[in-house]
Amino acid sequence: MYFTSHIKRSKPVKMIFMIFILGVLALTVSDISFAGGATGLYHSYDNLPCGDCHSLHVSGNGGTEANYGHLLHKKDITDLCLSCHMKGNETPATADLPTVKDAGWVAPVVMTLDGVDPSGIAMPAGDFYWANTDPEKGHNPAYTKGGSATSRSMKADSVLGANPPGGSITEGGWSCISCHGIHDRFGSEISAWRQVLRKINGICVTGDVSGYGVETANSDCIQNQNYEPVKSNSRGDIQGIGYINARKDGNTLEGADLFADESDVNKNVYRGGFSSFCSACHGDFHGGNAETRNSSNNNTRAEDSWIRHPANIKMNETGSNYGISTYTAVVINKQGTNPNPAGYDWKYPLVQPDNSFMVKTRVSSAGDSSTAIGDSRIMCLTCHKAHATKYDNMTRWNTDSHSFIANGQTDFEGQVSNGDNLAYGCGKCHQKGGTKAYVKAF
Repeated sequence: MYFTSHIKRSKPVKMIFMIFILGVLALTVSDISFAGGATGLYHSYDNLPCGDCHSLHVSGNGGTEANYGHLLHKKDITDLCLSCHMKGNETPATADLPTVKDAGWVAPVVMTLDGVDPSGIAMPAGDFYWANTDPEKGHNPAYTKGGSATSRSMKADSVLGANPPGGSITEGGWSCISCHGIHDRFGSEISAWRQVLRKINGICVTGDVSGYGVETANSDCIQNQNYEPVKSNSRGDIQGIGYINARKDGNTLEGADLFADESDVNKNVYRGGFSSFCSACHGDFHGGNAETRNSSNNNTRAEDSWIRHPANIKMNETGSNYGISTYTAVVINKQGTNPNPAGYDWKYPLVQPDNSFMVKTRVSSAGDSSTAIGDSRIMCLTCHKAHATKYDNMTRWNTDSHSFIANGQTDFEGQVSNGDNLAYGCGKCHQKGGTKAYVKAF
């Protein structure tokens, strides 16, 4: 009797509660959704249920294989990532996971099956396919733990193993999550740039970035300012329950649209921290101005000569014979054309100053001389791609070939030159003349 009476008295309360919940849900969907219902988050909140990657009770492929750690459907972290991020697996209908629900998502592709960039898809970090064909051509995150490769999708580096050149891996394994966060883009350990981690290989590669469009400060790293923060932002900001498709500081997002071809009007814009990020594992390759290389610090410059290629150095550095003046040089060739962009060249990206937002992700910049200035800096990604390329040492172009592009020749990004152009590869910044060179304007 009490139970029946209690239920009857509870109906108005329940009705009010249900109306409140429905109102909150409606507000949430309205405020945070865009692009067909996805907030632009990564593995959070919408479109990607937990069960896509995890089992509730027993791990392994639906419990049919040996149990895997963290209740995962794949034994290896890299294999788990490539189950959605490899070409052919990027939709709920094609994902190589046993319990994926069709929530309508499409995952960015980081690895193809043939080394051919898919039309309408940007892969600014390169293609892991090439690292599988030759370990010299890219990163090989094939080790989940210890010294034995566990990935079925990614081949191990037969020469270096899990030991990076110019450094070492000192903690954990070597997999996709050595560089990228797993779940969300909004956390104290994760940057707003492609969900890269703020602490790599036990080293804090960023300080406080809360003023640069990243909404969360990292308490673990905030006191460590030895490395420059990653200040670019490829995703928007959550403010309350609303998703804002812009940086927190109001400036536009700086990551290329991964579901459109990469080009001058769809490109990454880098702003600080990327060479520091790489140096966490490849520290011996890094140094700075006026440093002397010796057994204690192994830096890269002695007197007026670079022993190793500079990174994170301003293009107008005093005393340099190269830099922004050659990067943006006017090319006068026998065809009477100027095939060398006068501004920010997406094929050879630079780190942009914090106080200049002239370079826009979806605005043409190559023809605008104001978008490449002396305070712009070279970085690791000026010459390399982050994942892999078809060239040795994951460079953007073939460093074993001549740097000259003849009129009508296709360059490394598949674009046809509109005139003889020596500004290619190393020649982009180190234009040295030659019998077929243009008339230099500097």
